[in-house]
Amino acid sequence: MLVCPALVISVISAQLTPANAQKFVPKKITFSGTTASRGELLAVSGLKPGDTVGQAEIQGAAQKLIDTGLFSDVRFSFNGVELNYALKPATTMEPVVYANFPWWDGTALTAAVAAKVPLFHGMVPQEGGMQQQVTTALTALLAEKGVSATVTAVPAKDEAMRDAGVEFHIDAPPVEIGVVSFLGASSAWAEPLAAIQKAAVGQDFDPSTEETLATALRAIYHRQGYLDVAMTGFAHGDPRVTDGKVMVPVSATIVEGAQYRLAGLHLAGDLLMTPEEFAKAAKIHAGDVANEDLLRGTLAAISGPYRAHGYLRAKIEAVPREDSANHTVDYAITVQPGEVFHMGELSLVNLNDRQKAQVLQYWPLHDGDAYDALAVPQFLVKYKNQLHSLDGWSASYKSYEHEDTHIVDLVVTFRPGGPLN
Repeated sequence: MLVCPALVISVISAQLTPANAQKFVPKKITFSGTTASRGELLAVSGLKPGDTVGQAEIQGAAQKLIDTGLFSDVRFSFNGVELNYALKPATTMEPVVYANFPWWDGTALTAAVAAKVPLFHGMVPQEGGMQQQVTTALTALLAEKGVSATVTAVPAKDEAMRDAGVEFHIDAPPVEIGVVSFLGASSAWAEPLAAIQKAAVGQDFDPSTEETLATALRAIYHRQGYLDVAMTGFAHGDPRVTDGKVMVPVSATIVEGAQYRLAGLHLAGDLLMTPEEFAKAAKIHAGDVANEDLLRGTLAAISGPYRAHGYLRAKIEAVPREDSANHTVDYAITVQPGEVFHMGELSLVNLNDRQKAQVLQYWPLHDGDAYDALAVPQFLVKYKNQLHSLDGWSASYKSYEHEDTHIVDLVVTFRPGGPLN
């Protein structure tokens, strides 16, 4: 029996137990327990029917199968004619993600790698030699394009930072966005679009490139009420190696849509401001262009009273209801306050006892009070004329919010020099 870390290759035929010098001539070599093609398995094993082999070669072939990481157990037997490998597939297979290989799409690249790596079909085990084989194959494919590259494999994550496969990435040379071309935009948008194009050049080219550009476009168009704007037909051109970098030109078409105006804002739930206070704090009003920056400013104004009362995790949402016929939008604003956070320990760093006593004389929050997130940055400005012992000092603060206890510990660090604010 050959024992590997966490894996077992077992000799289960008495006919394979004689001395290693004994030779065998299997007329057939078969594999059971897997859907993988026999041709690929033979290629990995290195064996051929009709060849003379000894126990070392037979066990070596089993080890090669184990080394791929695709199988958690390999057992072999020989009946004088047929050499059979009974395979138990590994359960920890991960999909492959290609981060920045702009010469191919994912399907074409998988096919190109599969031509170099037997048994690879877009999935790799968490452990074993196949990840390195894929890395080697990708490096070779890049060399065929005239690019000497360093390729690495790392765990891929989705938007929620959960495991999402194994990502293969070109570390060197850098793969960056080259010229960015936008089609379909009216001339009025030339200046802001040029700013997006300029900012994108030299950024990493990867699977997030399309969404990054789309987000930037939505930001400038939504600022002017073009809520239906869409970026379509995203594509990249032929990569070019320039000054030690791979530069990838990209293009997309902009469908601007119509400009929307605000129909109204409707608040639901128990808010910590009166309708009159809300109307005064709102940055946008009915009839205005539906500027999402001003909408966010309005939501920030609504959040202020909640943060002042300890609701540090208050979620304020504005759900739009668009009237595409009249090009208006109405927002329903709701608040989920969440838990109240309370004041915990206050630490005053670099002050002597007299200075600490003066600060504590005016400090507005005590142990157990609802934590007023607005009072803290305002404190030093509000009381700087009373804190004479700190004339010529500056300060910074850092809060430590404990999600389990809903306690906020605060550290205020004072330093000589600068204004007290």
